Amino acid sequence: MREPRRDEPSETFGTYVLFECLGRGGMATVHRAKQTGIEGFERPVALKRMLPWLTSDPEFVKSFVREARLAAQLRHTNIAQTYDLGKVDGVYFIAMEMIAGRDLREILRQAHNTVGPLPVPIAIHILFQMCDALDYAHNFRDEQGRALGLVHRDISPANVIVGEDGCAKLVDFGVAKGSTATLATMSGMLKGKFAYMAPEMLQGQVDARCDLFAVGVVAWELLTAKPLFAGGDDMEILQRVTTWDPPPPSSVNPMVPRELDAWVQMALNKNAARRFQSAAQMRAGLELVARVPSMRATGPDVAAWVSWAFQQKKG
Repeated sequence: MREPRRDEPSETFGTYVLFECLGRGGMATVHRAKQTGIEGFERPVALKRMLPWLTSDPEFVKSFVREARLAAQLRHTNIAQTYDLGKVDGVYFIAMEMIAGRDLREILRQAHNTVGPLPVPIAIHILFQMCDALDYAHNFRDEQGRALGLVHRDISPANVIVGEDGCAKLVDFGVAKGSTATLATMSGMLKGKFAYMAPEMLQGQVDARCDLFAVGVVAWELLTAKPLFAGGDDMEILQRVTTWDPPPPSSVNPMVPRELDAWVQMALNKNAARRFQSAAQMRAGLELVARVPSMRATGPDVAAWVSWAFQQKKG
């Protein structure tokens, strides 16, 4: 959830003052907002409101509430914090941390149009942070020590925000995604989503390895500044995801080392059993690629590169 320009308030919603709309999807809208309280208390937030027609689906509401409550327990540097869950005038909402920065979708668009692929160390540093966030979430346990089996299910460039300090954060953990069948009934809802879905998700099989496949897609795109499966209609995307073996990133970007090609190939294996089996294992594989200092970057390096990239003009 990016920090855009400061505009006049558009409406008041419970204890929140809403500003401009940051995004709309098939399930919710997101506004930049300000939480207000006693003694002049204020806090900037990204306020996500469920679309009113979904409140008539009790299963969806139950899932939305359950997952938002779980997400509110997550405390990790690389996961956007969930602050509040509630209902105002029958409309359910989630208030989330507002992050000043740009999402990877914007960064990839700028890279594609101007400077080309992200430098390999910059891409690796972002991927390290994504792996760390998923390792934490996938293994998260409640106060009784029970594994909760959290899976994000919607890892994509739009859901990774790189802050102005170079810290990457996953957003939308705990926002009910709905089943594939439910999503398919929503006009345009899956547009662009199929391009990051593991093949087994299309058969309704969901576990942590689905998130890892999506990280592999994001990695390929960071290293090439090109879309991998996206483009064309949904059926074309589905065909590519389920049957097409992508070329190694180095075929597009010669700066990518062979070890990183192999890492991406493993992440993108269509057979979940042959993929990385955990985010920790995925990170360990990336550590081997980045064992040489020339493959390492820092948060400030990422921030500086993003700032530079957005100063460049389309050639």
